[in-house]
Order: sequence, then C-alpha cells, then structure tokens
Amino acid sequence: MNIRLATHQDKKRWDAFVETHPQATPYHRFAWGQACEQAYSQPMQYYIAEDEQKQVCGVLPCIKFKRPLSSSKSVALPYCDTGFALGDDDNISATLMKKLGSDCDYRDVSHQPADAETLQPGQKVILRLSLPESSEQLMSSFKSKLRSQIRKAEKNGLTMTLSESTNEHIAILPHFYDVYKQNMRLLASPAHAYSWFEAIVKHYADNARVCIVYQASTPIGAGIVLLNGAVAAIPWASTLPQYNRLAPNMMLYWSLLANVTDAGIQTFDFGRSSYGEGTYKFKTQWGALPYPLNWHDGAVDQQPQVVETGPPGTVRQLAESIWPKLPLGLTVAIGSAIRRYISL
Repeated sequence: MNIRLATHQDKKRWDAFVETHPQATPYHRFAWGQACEQAYSQPMQYYIAEDEQKQVCGVLPCIKFKRPLSSSKSVALPYCDTGFALGDDDNISATLMKKLGSDCDYRDVSHQPADAETLQPGQKVILRLSLPESSEQLMSSFKSKLRSQIRKAEKNGLTMTLSESTNEHIAILPHFYDVYKQNMRLLASPAHAYSWFEAIVKHYADNARVCIVYQASTPIGAGIVLLNGAVAAIPWASTLPQYNRLAPNMMLYWSLLANVTDAGIQTFDFGRSSYGEGTYKFKTQWGALPYPLNWHDGAVDQQPQVVETGPPGTVRQLAESIWPKLPLGLTVAIGSAIRRYISL
C-alpha cells in the first residue's frame, strides 16, 4: 500500500471510492475540501491510499487548519459533524489516521445506533433515518400527527422551490442566505460567508439540493442537503421564528426528504443534536435514530471524548443577549470574518 497526498486530478477516483463505501458521508467527498480552499483559503491535506495495482483502497479527508497567530493543525473535518478515514479494511483506515499526527482534531460516529436509555442529557449524537423506496411509503410510515403537521404548511399557503443543479442553486442561493443570516443572528452565532455557500453548491453541483420555503414571495425557511451515494445529509436548515406558526420547517424537511427518497437515497442524516434537547426531539419525530458522536482532540490513539452540553458561560450568555440586537449587516460582516477560524 502506498499513501500519498491527493491532488485535484484525483477527484474522480476519490469520489468513486467514497460513493460506494458503506461508512462514507457526503462530507467525505472531494468537494468539501475544495470549498474550504476556495472560500476560506484553508488548504486541503487529503490523503489517498493505493494498493499494488494502483487502485484506491482508502482515503482520509483533512484540512491543514490555520488560525491567526497560531500554528496550523490537522482537522478532519472543519465546519461539519464528522471526519475520519475510509478504508477497504480497518488496518488501512488506522494507517491513514496516523497521518494526522499528534496535533489534530477529528470526529467519528458510531456505526450502530445507541439505546436512548444509555445516552446522557446533552450528549452529542448524529440522528439518521433509514428511507424506504418511495416518498409515498415514507409518508405512510409517519404518525398521523406528523402527517397533519406536514399538510399544515400547505394549508397555510406556503410554497417551496427546490434546486438540483448548479445554475438552479445559484439562482435561489440569495434566498437561502437571507433566511440563514437572520437565523444565525438570533442564535448569537457567527454566520458563514456567502462565498462559503457559493463554493459548496459549485463543487457539489448535482450532489446538492437547495430548498426554499416561501410565504408569498418572502423566503421564511431554507436548507441545503448534500448527497453521496446512498446517503444524504442536511448541514444547514433555518426558519424564521416569527413564521413558525405556519409550519415552514415541516414543509422544508418533508420536501427534502421526499426528493432524496425518490432519488434512491437510503439514509438521511439529520445532523448533530444534543440528546434530549429541542432539535433532538424534532428530528426523532421523523423516526431518526441516535448514533453517538465521538470527539477526538489530540493524538489519534487517544480515547474519544463524550461531549455534553453544559450551562452557558458568562461570555456566551453576554453574546446571546447582545448579538441579536446588533444590525444584521454588522453581524454578517463580523461573523463571516471570524467563522473561517472556527472549526466546528
């Protein structure tokens, strides 16, 4: 086996391997690293393993993450929930992971769902839903209360637009960002730069979906889904709380779930949540199961951390009280300037 740094000429071979690997996520695709480089000048450090016949037998996506006034460190991967090596066997994966060195951050996820009774309040998990063969089957699997909530949005006059190609993505991306940046201000969190999402939809192309929910012509809900093989993940979803009585979140998630189910996707990754909190309950109502998320900070051979959500600190409480009151343009300018240096 030979391990080397991948080049941009390896993209097709890399993605072909990732598309068929049973543990791969959409974040393993080459496009994630390309977006990191294009939008944030965070350089790719993607390792590719080849066997004696020069066939790809493993990959490790990694970013040489740079912060001002500090040395760079290996992060697999920044700005998303997970990042770890994929190999034809465990030995290949372990050998690739050693390339991260002693100063690294990475996150992997358990391959089997957890018994909810074993989880601790606030523990971080990934919530995943197994999908049937058609959206009709998926709808019929839901409880009547959930089906009525999905129909509520349409009865309230909401409509949606969903894009499946780069040109379509670009056309509605401003509507996505309008909802996203308002929601991030309310959450007192720094927003990604608009250029980040431009890079994402450019490089993921038809392996992305952008969905916008409207009241009349006003965008009030928005989300982006990324695809890889038989897996879809939703890293960003936002609705404006003043419209939540109209159930835009139900139309948003159902539209995306229906689209990817009918496209042959078998697993929908709802993303990271804290056990027992509001987003956890929202995602589990769709039937999603929790998979423990393991956080690693330091050498690869260190034990993973079970990260829990604790009470907010003084700085966080202060930010939460001040940030939503600032002008929207100011929060976007400040947030997008610092977001590139926050790896989570």
